Amino acid sequence: MKYVITGATGFLGSALCDAILAESSKNVIYAVCRKKHKGQTFPAKVNPVWAEMDEYATLHQSIPHADVFIHCSWGGADHAKRDDRDVHQQNVQYSLEAIRAAAQMGCKVFVETGSQAEYGATNEQQTEDMDCNPFSEYGKAKLDMWHQGKQLAEQLGMRYIHLRIFSMYGEKDHPWSMIMQCLPKMQTNERIELSACTQNWNYLYVDDAAKMIIGLCNAYMQQPDILSGIYNIASEDTRPLKEFVEAMRAITGTQSEIVYGAFKPQVVVALNPSIAKIKRYITPTFILFEEGVKKILNNQEN
Repeated sequence: MKYVITGATGFLGSALCDAILAESSKNVIYAVCRKKHKGQTFPAKVNPVWAEMDEYATLHQSIPHADVFIHCSWGGADHAKRDDRDVHQQNVQYSLEAIRAAAQMGCKVFVETGSQAEYGATNEQQTEDMDCNPFSEYGKAKLDMWHQGKQLAEQLGMRYIHLRIFSMYGEKDHPWSMIMQCLPKMQTNERIELSACTQNWNYLYVDDAAKMIIGLCNAYMQQPDILSGIYNIASEDTRPLKEFVEAMRAITGTQSEIVYGAFKPQVVVALNPSIAKIKRYITPTFILFEEGVKKILNNQEN
């Protein structure tokens, strides 16, 4: 199959490229990358396309044909701009332009990377059919994409997959994530100040997320009767967040003083996802959180 991936050099985008190439030597990827990454080398079967988000409306002029379009690009996802309404609503418009370009390429399926932030703060198990109450502008815009993206994609003859991605981690994780902040401090026995960490959490290794997404794309391409829909992308390992911190403490053997409750977030987000829906179409496999942490540490050493 021929895939288009925006944000192909990013955390999830690069893992998707690896998963697609590992799945079949016949797969071809058009990797849409920001121009600042020019000069980066790519493996065979990966064709870089240099474009900023405001140029997505013309992507079909560079990509003659594709089957599946996976849209990972999104500006302002970091904490600093998470509540910048203008930034996120602009992302919605760029994403809708990507949908129009995908239709021009002849894509059958358009995949949007949404977020668990769409659910808002809830202690209930998060299922795809529950009411959403996002509190961040990021979460609100991702929810807007579900409504507007599905409608536009179907008008243009494509099925629309909206992924609600939970807490991914891995070697290329963002430096501001809890794991990537805690591990370096644990390795140097620094004091670590955290929230109470009593809420449920769910971590998903990024390579496992990529395999889930590609498996779902394959199901859609092989079964034309599957309708557009929302799918949680998460693991089946839900625990109190403190247990994940303590697992990292045990792996590193740190002498760090870990102070739980040192600060209180304005909103406490709990993650307790159901992946029953996606399991109708794929059989996901997961590595243990502890193994994923060891991979991160081994990557740092190498």
